[in-house]
Order: sequence, then C-alpha cells, then structure tokens
Amino acid sequence: MSAALEKLAAVEHVEDSYDAVRRRARQHLMQHGFPDLKTEAWKYTSLRLLDKREFQTHAPARSPAPQLPFEGQLIHFDQGQLRAETLQLPAGVRLEPLDAAALADVDYGDRAGALAWLNLARFQQAWRLVIETSQEKPLVLATTTSTDFAAAVHPRLVVELAEGASATLVEVQDDQGEGLVNIVQDFELGRRSQFKHLLYRNNQQSAWIQRTSVTVAADADYRFHALDLGGRLTRHDLVVKLTESGARGEIDGVAFVDSKQHVDFHTAIEHQHGHTNSRESFRILADGTGVGVFNGRIHIHRGADDSHSDLNTANLLLSDSARINTKPELEIYAEEVTASHGATIGQLDDAALFYLRSRGIPAAEASALLKQGFAAAPLENAEPAPVRNWLMTQLRQKFMTTESDLQ
Repeated sequence: MSAALEKLAAVEHVEDSYDAVRRRARQHLMQHGFPDLKTEAWKYTSLRLLDKREFQTHAPARSPAPQLPFEGQLIHFDQGQLRAETLQLPAGVRLEPLDAAALADVDYGDRAGALAWLNLARFQQAWRLVIETSQEKPLVLATTTSTDFAAAVHPRLVVELAEGASATLVEVQDDQGEGLVNIVQDFELGRRSQFKHLLYRNNQQSAWIQRTSVTVAADADYRFHALDLGGRLTRHDLVVKLTESGARGEIDGVAFVDSKQHVDFHTAIEHQHGHTNSRESFRILADGTGVGVFNGRIHIHRGADDSHSDLNTANLLLSDSARINTKPELEIYAEEVTASHGATIGQLDDAALFYLRSRGIPAAEASALLKQGFAAAPLENAEPAPVRNWLMTQLRQKFMTTESDLQ
C-alpha cells in the first residue's frame, strides 16, 4: 500500500445513506491500489507528490467567490463544500442531494480509475443539478481554495439536462493552496439538448484530479472548451459517450505549463451508435521544466456505422527542459466510417519572430504574441461571446505576465 493511499483512504465513519456506497468503494480501492508509472493510463503522470504531503482533516471555508465580467448564476464550492447561502438558481434549475441508489452500481475499473474510487469512498455529499428548461445566462460552477488549504476534498456532481433544453456551464477552478481536490462529474444530456461546457483552471500547488463523464443522447450536442493555465499537478479525464443516432461531441482545449508544473488531459470519445459525429482539437505549450500530457482516444464501436470523427493535437516546446507527451488514438470496429488524427510538436517560428522584431516589436512582446496566437485557436469558437472574451483576456494576461517575468 502506498503512503498516499493509506492516508487518503483512511476510514472516516459517517452514518448516513451513503455509508454502504463508501464502504464498497474503499474495499475496491484497497484491493487494487493507486496507479503507478506501470499503469498504462498513468505512465507519464506520477502521484508521488501525494506521498509527501500530510493532509488536514477539514478545510477552512474562507475562499472568496470569483469576480467575473459576465452575468451568470453562481454555484460555489468553497474548498469542496457547497456555499448554500450564496445559491440563487433561476427558474427551471434545481440543485438537490443525489440519492444513494444512483451510486450503488458505479464502476471505475481497476487501478486506472483509483482516484474516482477514492472520491466515492470519501465524498461527503453528492449533488444533482437538474436543468429542466433552456437557460439564457450561464451557470457558473466555481471551485476555489484559500492559501491555507491543505486538505483532501472530493466534490461529486451529477448534471441532468432535459430533453430539448439548452444551457451553458462555465467551470471556474481557482486554487491557492497545497491540498488535493478530487472531482467526479457525470453529465447526462437528454435528446435534442444542447450543452456548452467551458472550463477555466488556474492552479497553484494543490493536486487537482478530475473525472468528467458525459452521456449524449439522440440529436444532442455537447461542446467543451478548456483553458488550463497550469498547476503543480493536474489530471483531467474526460469521456464523451455518443449513445444514440445524431449525437455529437466536440472538444477544444489549450493548456500552458511552466516550471514545476504538470498538466495531463486524457480524453475519450466513444461512438457507441452509428450516425454520430465528433471533433477534437487540443494544444499544449510547455515552458521551463513544465510537463504536458495529452492522450486523445476515438473509439468507434462495432455496429456504429456512418460515424465521423476528427482528432488533432498541436504542441509547442518553449524551452529545452520542457516535455510534452502526446498520443492520439483511433480504435475502429465499424465499416463505412471516416476518422482522422494528427499530432505535431514544434517550437516558435524563428522567421515569424524575426518578422515581428523587424517591425519594431520588442522580443518579449513578439514572443508573447506568437504564443497567444497559437494558444487562442481552440477558444475562437467558444460561446457565449462574453465568456469567450473573458477567456481570451486571461490567456493574453498570462503570456504577457510570463514574458515580463523573464526579462
């Protein structure tokens, strides 16, 4: 048993309706253990950081809600705990405790899914967000920590979008501490629904692990845009399941890592039914001693004929000490499909940099402009426009600040 597993999975007796669910998860976790570098899905991401840390029993609830330049309905998880007093949901949306029966049969496999099992073993309260009608304003799901955060917290959320409804969920994750945030989410999209899911992450020293599973029904549309500005240890597993004819899934993301930072995105799009469509574009920029990992998998199941998919990943190494591990995968068991993938790793274009310098632009600013232009591409089609503009502003400020620090 690893030191991290022994600390994090220690028994905490909570007498409530979830007790049997937690005990089953802990038994599975103790049987299979945490993943290590021999576990294929974790071969480039080590959890040894968790071995070195001592986690507080409880997290102080003192982190402020984010101040955002666009209108939205806030759902604030302050260091893992819902701030119910700040909750003001619009008509057609409700947040309620998730019944324990909904968790009785969940299965995350063996060691590769150990952190999801840990969430199931240690979560305090599972929540169910039900969106019954179309929403004009975004719902903002904020997860924040304070500078003295050193606990391990395990938020758990199910989102259900009704048939024919449309909604936007903006996740804002702002870490200031040195703990563990271990999130599990399940999104269920009803037929003919439309769901825009935007993620902004800006972390410090905490380990931030997230598992998001999306089920997309007939003629429903799921679109994900991510801007990850780095953190000490970040891992996001995103699985999109296209379960019925006409289902569509799109993933666009960009991550920036600098020295002593590690960001890992593992995505999978499962074409479980024919006449489904998907597209994915992901970019990583790695500077200093940063490490970026991207593994994108397209799986077209047997019988899922007339499915169409495209996967592309482009990456920039900005220093000799940075590393990027990228792997696109196609797994196809059906005929009459179209599927393509591509992957590139390069450096800033010296000719483009020289051109900007020749026009009187200082070296630091020219470098920042090239990085920003490369990183902005996956965000250009993000909607709604006010959220896209905010993400672009965060991206621009990040690169301008980074270049200023290097001078």
